[in-house]
Amino acid sequence: MNQARTLLAASVIALTACTSTTPVAEIASQSAAPPADVLAGQQVYQQFCVACHGGGDETAPVLDILHTLGRERVSAALSPDGLMAVPATMVNDTQRAHVIAFLSAPPAALKQLAAADKSTDPTGRNREAYIDGIPYPARRIRAERDSPDGPRPPAWADPRIGDGPFDFESWEQPKLHVTVVTRGLTSPRAIEFLPTGEALIAERSGALRIVRNGKLDPTPIAGTPTVAVLGTATGFMDIKLHPNFSSNGLIYLAYHKPAHGEYGNNAIFRGRWDGKAIVDGKDIFVGDDVDALYTKLMFGPDGKLYATIGCPGVGTDDSIGRAQKPDDFAGKTLRLNEDGTVPNDNPFSGRTGYNPEIFTLGHRVNLGLALNPWTKEFWVSEMGPQGGDEVNILRAGQNYGWPIISDGRYYAGPKVSPVPYKDGMTRPHISYVPAIAPGGMVFYTGDKFPAWKRNLFLGSMRMSNSPRTGHIERIVFNENWEVVRSEMLLLDLHQRIRDVEQGPDGDLWAITDEGADSVLLRIEPGAI
Repeated sequence: MNQARTLLAASVIALTACTSTTPVAEIASQSAAPPADVLAGQQVYQQFCVACHGGGDETAPVLDILHTLGRERVSAALSPDGLMAVPATMVNDTQRAHVIAFLSAPPAALKQLAAADKSTDPTGRNREAYIDGIPYPARRIRAERDSPDGPRPPAWADPRIGDGPFDFESWEQPKLHVTVVTRGLTSPRAIEFLPTGEALIAERSGALRIVRNGKLDPTPIAGTPTVAVLGTATGFMDIKLHPNFSSNGLIYLAYHKPAHGEYGNNAIFRGRWDGKAIVDGKDIFVGDDVDALYTKLMFGPDGKLYATIGCPGVGTDDSIGRAQKPDDFAGKTLRLNEDGTVPNDNPFSGRTGYNPEIFTLGHRVNLGLALNPWTKEFWVSEMGPQGGDEVNILRAGQNYGWPIISDGRYYAGPKVSPVPYKDGMTRPHISYVPAIAPGGMVFYTGDKFPAWKRNLFLGSMRMSNSPRTGHIERIVFNENWEVVRSEMLLLDLHQRIRDVEQGPDGDLWAITDEGADSVLLRIEPGAI
């Protein structure tokens, strides 16, 4: 409400300035205050944009880069056909005009803003990394190494996927038939199938959707927790059924729980599915972090619940170094009992200075977690920086090196680590240079694609920071689980693939991550 009053007041001031006979620049100069529309635009930016452009999305330009783009490019990005068309629907026309004024403000106006706000430096980046009562960096601040000075290429949004169906050819499975099962999804993050065949889909904003007989129920499922959405790697992250779901109906949800006002904690919520809604829900784990990212869930053969918690991938050393801190949940895999308590046989249980929930450490942001049904080990996909994406095999107590060892580079270009190995740290099982922005993944065990058994299917959102290059990565292994070859599927659709799952029918299912234009896809054998 206070923000709304601020915007309304700023809008009135802006209108007054526009009808005055004195030029706005002269008024600003005389009063030593920033122009009203620029000031109002800063408020809009803080409310709607800073979560991603302040570090929540590694692909989003930071504020000082946005200030160099110019009015024409900013206006085009916020137009109905622009790159930011979906986020732009959250603001009205007046707010859009104000944020354009702020992002294209001249240097003199930015200096006036900096002088008026003692918490920021002249570039507009907040330097207050900590707030009272929180032991971890509370603001994802980019260090200079993450902020390239050179111009970025023009934005190029992915095309809206057609109605289909689509037919493709592939190696070892000559014909593929792909159908769009449903539209109407908004930034989905995970798929989970009920034993009865319905598909549950988690949307980042906090909605749990259900697809029955190929139809998306327009009403989200009731009984889910309130979700904090602070950037692309936060919000409602995953869904997982209890191994004995058929008898107990238990569902687990990974999400960010609102905390400390504008922040959120990684949390795991458990409830019971009654056929229509989730009932008797409660949190079984809440982290004490406020700046940790993605969480994926899966039960192991030992009956324990495994959960990933991502580490900030950009920012100061205090921020990205949290993956190596044993008393910090960021950049870790956790091993929990089904009720959220800590097993007494965890690798660091009883060790001074270590959170006892930790199973592995030294991770960046794990967007995929899959159990290899042949080896009974967990594999994770790990989002690296610019290059250095990884697939790792989780083994108790191991340290996977972020940010001390990495094959990648920061987004500004410098290498993360000149020597990408160190005694006591585990090298990746698979390393991607250039990056593929990996998402969810699954090992194929079905009979619909017999030539694909033992293959790993990995969602990809883009290659080498290039737009329109999302696909599904199919990876073939030898008997020792060493990579023999890989193949890109669905590349011609130019969609970001966020998650891939094997359905009860043996088909492959995938969700795209294209904002309000996201869809659920079904991949089945085509006619030969």
